[in-house]
Amino acid sequence: MKYKLNKTVRGKKIEYTVTDEAGNIISKRISTRDYVACTANGAFYFGRLDLIGKGDHGRLLKICKGEYTKNGTSEVNKMYEERLKELNSIAYL
Repeated sequence: MKYKLNKTVRGKKIEYTVTDEAGNIISKRISTRDYVACTANGAFYFGRLDLIGKGDHGRLLKICKGEYTKNGTSEVNKMYEERLKELNSIAYL
């Protein structure tokens, strides 16, 4: 599924909304910072494209990938698979 990050200036603040292909709002955020991308669930926002997969976002990706391949139980693997899907679903302006 593709997601889009929408930006609306409201005075000194900027409202960001993530929408899916059908136009449903997935997440919202109001900030004074300028962002170019975010995870679809709104957990991580990025001011530059080269920051995707870096910092806390990168660490969490690495942990989830490691646990997903290491752990053998299907329930735990399914949980890590879902988390990886959320972290890799990026919405762009």
